[in-house]
Amino acid sequence: MLEWLLGFPLRPGYQVAWVLATLFCVVWVIGLRQIRRQRRQAEHSRAERQALSRDGVEPTDEASLEALRNTLGSLEKYDRLQGSLRERLQTTRQQTASARVRMESQAGLLRQSAVEMRLPHTVHEIFESLRLLPRKSAQAQQADREWHRLVGIEPGPVLVLDAASSHCVVDFECFGRAMRITGRTFKLSRAVFDELSLFDDQEQPVLTARVVPDPQRLNIVEATVSSHRPGPWVDLLVESRLLMDERRETLLLHSQYRDLEKMRDDFGLDANLFTRRLGL
Repeated sequence: MLEWLLGFPLRPGYQVAWVLATLFCVVWVIGLRQIRRQRRQAEHSRAERQALSRDGVEPTDEASLEALRNTLGSLEKYDRLQGSLRERLQTTRQQTASARVRMESQAGLLRQSAVEMRLPHTVHEIFESLRLLPRKSAQAQQADREWHRLVGIEPGPVLVLDAASSHCVVDFECFGRAMRITGRTFKLSRAVFDELSLFDDQEQPVLTARVVPDPQRLNIVEATVSSHRPGPWVDLLVESRLLMDERRETLLLHSQYRDLEKMRDDFGLDANLFTRRLGL
């Protein structure tokens, strides 16, 4: 067979060698193809993995573990920061609550002291008397100015800001210190009240109060202090308030004494008896 394929005769020994060589070549070619096929498959797999990595698809196991460790670290850091923030917020809430309690207590004491010293009543009385002063006759104005000077008040200009005289600005001096009162009347369906603000000589608001006067606007039924800043003006108003009370009591006693004098004259009673008992 081999001799027919090759076209020349072979010795018996050479025939076996030729067969073995042919088989070796066939096996080598087959193995070379197998190696090339495996290499192409490996390159194709590597290219697919690189493409998947670029597209953000699931990475390799080592990369997954590293990403998981980073995520856990970030979560732990977030928990620590959140806990620290909660502690700071809780501390701030407690400090704010304590400050509120202290401030409300101090503000309550100032409100109570202002009402006890009758500061809203004094401001309202000064405002009402000076607001109506320009409407009076010259003789009445002179008498009122003299009365105010006896209690340390020197009247100043009055500015009316509306036609109904419900919003006015009154300037005056209290024992030589310039002051101003702004007042406005609010008429609601169920209540009528005045909002008064007192300004010191630096034009700073030192007292704001809401007062409910009686129908004749002579006395105050209710007073509420909205703001109160202590200062030298408090002593000045308190002194003026005491002088007002003294003048009012003096006028009341004089009125009562005149009634007693009339009774004495009507019934012919002993004049020395009344003067000794009254200390006059």
